[in-house]
Amino acid sequence: MNLIHLLYLSTGAIVAVLLELFVLTSLREEQLRAAVLSSTAFILFALLWFGTYFIIHPPDFILISGPVIIAVCLLLFYLPLGSGKKLHIGKQERRVDERDVIFSREEYTPGSDKYEQYYSTRPEYKDIDDRMRKLPELLAPGGKYYHPQRSPYTDAVFETIRSLTTKVDGDISPNQITLDADSTTRLIKEVVLAAGASEVGIARLNPMYVYSHVGRGPEKWGQPIENNHRFAIVFTLEMDYEQVSDAPRLGITEESALQYLRGAQISIALARYIRSLGYPARAHISGSNYQIMLPPVAHDAGLGELGRIGYLISPKYGPRIRLGAVTTDLPLTPDRPISFGVQNFCEKCLKCAANCPSAAIPSDNKTSIRGVDKWQLDIEKCLHYWRAIGTDCGLCMKVCPYSHPPTFVHNLVRYGIRRSPFARTLSVWGDNLLYGKKIRY
Repeated sequence: MNLIHLLYLSTGAIVAVLLELFVLTSLREEQLRAAVLSSTAFILFALLWFGTYFIIHPPDFILISGPVIIAVCLLLFYLPLGSGKKLHIGKQERRVDERDVIFSREEYTPGSDKYEQYYSTRPEYKDIDDRMRKLPELLAPGGKYYHPQRSPYTDAVFETIRSLTTKVDGDISPNQITLDADSTTRLIKEVVLAAGASEVGIARLNPMYVYSHVGRGPEKWGQPIENNHRFAIVFTLEMDYEQVSDAPRLGITEESALQYLRGAQISIALARYIRSLGYPARAHISGSNYQIMLPPVAHDAGLGELGRIGYLISPKYGPRIRLGAVTTDLPLTPDRPISFGVQNFCEKCLKCAANCPSAAIPSDNKTSIRGVDKWQLDIEKCLHYWRAIGTDCGLCMKVCPYSHPPTFVHNLVRYGIRRSPFARTLSVWGDNLLYGKKIRY
């Protein structure tokens, strides 16, 4: 057997093994369509590739063309041909008022002082918010996916998180320890990962990402927020793939609640630890005790990019994450933002927009929002749908191609997407073929 024959057979064997690995991965993920199509591809490839060799016995110049074609495709898929688009962040001159956030607005009870005071200054929100208040609250009876046993449990988890909002800050030890920024950063990351976080990064805190006024939580409503901490320690928590696959049913909301609870516990313990070293630190948890906008801060910490979906997209877990954070003056070394093809991929994909039942995700171009070029989510439409079904939906997270688990075959695709425009185009087409452009639920 000469070298050309050996190359032909070994190339075919490698491709066949990869196809079979994808079949097994799809079965483990319970993706029947992908498993059937990839099994069909495996059988057809094996018959054509090896049948050509053993039955037709083509000449060497024909045989070599197969490995050459596959090599060219791999080069196009993995070589960094052309520069990818990065998230454009321009000058920002205005902070966001948390009182304007939809989760704050839904708490303004008609007839209350907050209600009268808020809508006297923001009348443009009154009608849409009043219509929302006529719908059942999240996890309450009346929602489409309400469950008489499971929904109250999930609500109890959220209530537990709310009980922790008074524990996000505290006294600082008067005995400040002198620390080195680099070694302290390594230690903090080790501590956060050991506590159960999936990823962790450090950002220099941008004052424009600090809310201007209190909109929710135990602090006085409307009080100006003064957070001048230098750094933010931000971490991700991976959401269980099977629970996310349950979207828009209750499973995804159960998973959201549990990850928010883990995030609260990690960040409160971390902030307390930092204060024991003699440095100010405040946890930012759901419930709400956020003083900062977590997605852009997480972007600055190098944990991901903002995508069309409106969430932060992690290079490893996609949007299938929840975020937690602690702001502090502890001496730290900040990470840098990363770019791995999300902007270009989201331009081509549109899968989240096509599957959004409330049409809250835009299918057109980006707009400039406070200096950031982004796809702006219509959060009012989104929350109206949440309340109608009784869960936090999550269909966009479920269908996003970046949400596939970080298995060997999915990581091979991710590596190409990170580097090559050709890989992004081909991956969008492939994901639609294997998993469907529109899902049924």
